[in-house]
Amino acid sequence: MMDKSSLKPILIFACYACIFIIPTLGVFNLFDWDEINFAESTREMMQSNNFFQVQINYEPFHEKPPLFFWIQFISMKLFGVNAFAARFPNALLGFLTPLLLFKIGSNIKNNSFGLIWGITYLVGILPNLYFRTGIIDPYFNIFIFTSIFFYYKALFHNEKNNKYVLLCGLFSGLGLITKGPVALLILVLVAIFYYLFNRAFLKLKQLLIFSVVFVLTSLIWYGYELYNKGVWFIVEFVKYQIELFSEPVAGHEQPIYYHFLVVLFGCFPFSFFALKNSFKNSGSNLKFEGFMRILLWVVLILFTIVSTKIIHYSSLAYFPLSFLASIELYKLSQGKQISRVLKVSIISFGALISSFISILAYFVIYNKDFLIEIIDDNNVHIMLNQNINWHGWEWLIPLFLLVGSLVWLLKENIKVVYKLVFFMIMLGSFFSLSAYFIVPKAEQMTQGSAIRFYESISKEKKYLTTVGYKSYAHYFYGEIDELSSKDKLYNEKKRILKTVFNTTTLNDLTVAEKVTFNSRVVDWLVDGEVDRTVYFATKINRPIKQLKKSSNLKKIKSEGGFVFYKREIK
Repeated sequence: MMDKSSLKPILIFACYACIFIIPTLGVFNLFDWDEINFAESTREMMQSNNFFQVQINYEPFHEKPPLFFWIQFISMKLFGVNAFAARFPNALLGFLTPLLLFKIGSNIKNNSFGLIWGITYLVGILPNLYFRTGIIDPYFNIFIFTSIFFYYKALFHNEKNNKYVLLCGLFSGLGLITKGPVALLILVLVAIFYYLFNRAFLKLKQLLIFSVVFVLTSLIWYGYELYNKGVWFIVEFVKYQIELFSEPVAGHEQPIYYHFLVVLFGCFPFSFFALKNSFKNSGSNLKFEGFMRILLWVVLILFTIVSTKIIHYSSLAYFPLSFLASIELYKLSQGKQISRVLKVSIISFGALISSFISILAYFVIYNKDFLIEIIDDNNVHIMLNQNINWHGWEWLIPLFLLVGSLVWLLKENIKVVYKLVFFMIMLGSFFSLSAYFIVPKAEQMTQGSAIRFYESISKEKKYLTTVGYKSYAHYFYGEIDELSSKDKLYNEKKRILKTVFNTTTLNDLTVAEKVTFNSRVVDWLVDGEVDRTVYFATKINRPIKQLKKSSNLKKIKSEGGFVFYKREIK
């Protein structure tokens, strides 16, 4: 039978997911890069029936292992190939993650603390946002965090059957086949630093059990690929991971303090409650607090070292940060008074965020000429100059964040849990209303024209490519099919690889060589003997002389910052 103490959290988290998360999943299109990138890999998995090799444009995609794509595959089988299905797996975590935190919090302290922790995680802006996306990180994060929790249990609650060690190995292995070696790296670093500070480590027998389970779990994919393809795919995978560490990939270069700001502002309001405990012991007498503080700094420092800096890379830090915040919030629930400084900080920052978004939205709706005048960016000018039908009141939506912040000014006798739930509802209302009334218009301003064009030709047998910029949208929304030996483009790619690079596979090419290869393919699509209609997409601010001057091409559309060309079969 269900534990009655768990019923309240289950109802709270289930209602929140069903009211504020799931209904918004398919309201607007997937956004380029990561969302469409991953959804396209899953679509190609469905088309090719190749479940062990992650692909993009039906070519090996060495950045990620396949576990998340398997989960997304199930979703697309149930709901179709669309934005809703791509995001639904993470929406499930919008219910399961806070419930897990409730269970862990109840285990290490009590139900009240567990409930506060679960809700606290949901009131963070970025943690809440990621449950509405189709990116990998929420699954990777929950696997690694769970493995660290079971490492803690194995360290201090030694069971004869070593079930905690088994579970630690299982979840860390799942993390490995979700996002790669960084899963093991984070766990090892946390274990090492905890040992250095506390002189506590697994016994040799426990380490052996962990290693066996970890390896067996990871072999679900790594073993299969190694057996079928040999060591080359491991080499390619590791090469990319090293590239991430050593140099900014795809232009994702940010200042050294980037992730610290992301975590501080992106996890508002609970990041403010966690600040003090992030640097010193709170006095909670919870051994798990030490693990959480170490995990927080391991994640922040590790991804600060990594040259490629993307906003969700540090999202694993949301777990320890929300835990450290929950310690303070639990103290408040027991009668401690919130400091004037903290109260003013929460209200001020909530007002700052909501006011900034509101003012920006107001100018976009009513005075975009002002923004065009002060922002020296042609891309922004193109977006703002599009004819968007605003209702006129959308700028009021961000004020829900301000209302949620002002709750902390209410009478002190209002329970902390009620305040958290109220802020959670305000944040959910902000995201839901934004999903219906703001994001679709923003999506129309940024990529809408291109996606509408790709959808209009999706059922045609064609070749379709972008020129002058990189995108995954044309693959997914254009429904690009897999080439066969009967297609001239397939054979032309083989010819280029053989004659220019003396190889038979793209796997042997360097990054620079792949650029050359893609350029040769575009040349052929423009001037070669094609057997399908060819479509080209480029951007107005990146005019391609090759496309403009070619007598084979006809400019068929220019809209929303994009230009589209067509080549008919002669």
